[in-house]
Amino acid sequence: MAAPGPAAPEPAAELEPSLRLSAERYLRERPEVAMLLRGMLRKVMLHRPRNVLEFAAEYFTDPELPQRIRDQLRTPQPPQ
Repeated sequence: MAAPGPAAPEPAAELEPSLRLSAERYLRERPEVAMLLRGMLRKVMLHRPRNVLEFAAEYFTDPELPQRIRDQLRTPQPPQ
């Protein structure tokens, strides 16, 4: 039998209310966080890498990533 993996992170609904509000405020004030995560998930779904951890490490250490995010922040985004 396989050893259990790490515990799943707490769903946002189970967070302490003040922490949840603080986290939501932080994320609303920083659209680059959502852009980083959406971009990473999009690449994973397009490429379907066997080693997601290695793929993510390459994605997040790409020296061009900060400029791509800055460019996206300057481009109007459609409402979601």
